[in-house]
Amino acid sequence: MILRRLVGLFLAAAILALAPAAQASPPDQSWISGLYDNADFDDVVLLITSNLGAVELGIVWSLRPVARVIGLVMPMEREHQAVCPLSSVLGRAPPLA
Repeated sequence: MILRRLVGLFLAAAILALAPAAQASPPDQSWISGLYDNADFDDVVLLITSNLGAVELGIVWSLRPVARVIGLVMPMEREHQAVCPLSSVLGRAPPLA
């Protein structure tokens, strides 16, 4: 019983300490991506500091009427053919000079 309380206390302290610790080192600038990312786990810092799951509601209620489904659009069976067939005679190489 004491072990469960200690584990719960540790988890609560870890959750409360994550956001201030993540704010201590700011992530890379958002306009620099890819090559300049340095793979320094900034995505984890952004996940911790954003807390989107804690503030967004999962269900959004609307008072507008809902449209009814009348039918489904099924894909066509036939294949689409090109308007003008492509020729294999024309090459993409530069002209011989």
